[in-house]
Amino acid sequence: MNLDHAFQVSPRALQGNFFSLTKPESNHAIRVLRLQKDDEICLLDGLGNGYRAIVEIPNPDCVSGTILQVLPDYGENTFSINLVMALIKRDRFEFILEKATELGVQEITPLNLDRCAKKTVNYQRCEKIVIAAAKQSRRSRFPIVHSPVSLSEFFIHPKEQVVAGAMTAAATLTDLDLAPALPVHVIIGPEGDFSDQELDMMNKEGVAYFKLGNRRLRSETAALNSIAVLNELLG
Repeated sequence: MNLDHAFQVSPRALQGNFFSLTKPESNHAIRVLRLQKDDEICLLDGLGNGYRAIVEIPNPDCVSGTILQVLPDYGENTFSINLVMALIKRDRFEFILEKATELGVQEITPLNLDRCAKKTVNYQRCEKIVIAAAKQSRRSRFPIVHSPVSLSEFFIHPKEQVVAGAMTAAATLTDLDLAPALPVHVIIGPEGDFSDQELDMMNKEGVAYFKLGNRRLRSETAALNSIAVLNELLG
């Protein structure tokens, strides 16, 4: 399979062993990448399946062809990490979206915290960033980006294995007893840190705190560092 060329395919555009691509994907394939008949490509449905496929009709309006092989969980981890990230400046938050996707995160929940200067996200823009990063990193499951919630809203539904980064924590992620079979929810606060009320709430919810060393990290650095360590621990 030519891993240089990966395309998003809608599950609705898969009929048996036949596939077709949207006009934007088709145009990119033919006019930009110059793909031709009989070229092999990688398809990603965003729901957990990859496909090895061959181009039969190189139409820039609608590329179509045949599925050669189904690849379940293509490019995916065997465990689940969900990033619960404080809203920060747009460019830095979008950087996190891209890199967290590449690192295998399954869900991203923006958090509206007391010390967040930003309160909203452009959902359509976020979705485009996630899909582009998933295609680049050859992930068959596109991470879900939730609407921003408050900390209390996040805890409405009980969750196991919730951890949060904190400079004052005594434990590291390695010290925590995390089960790979259960999702790990990683809370990263803003650079102004959590408020006392938010810390009280997390304490009541049984959140486990961890540190990432003795340096004070930016929120995006802490998030990506945490995900990378968890990938090693849970994999």
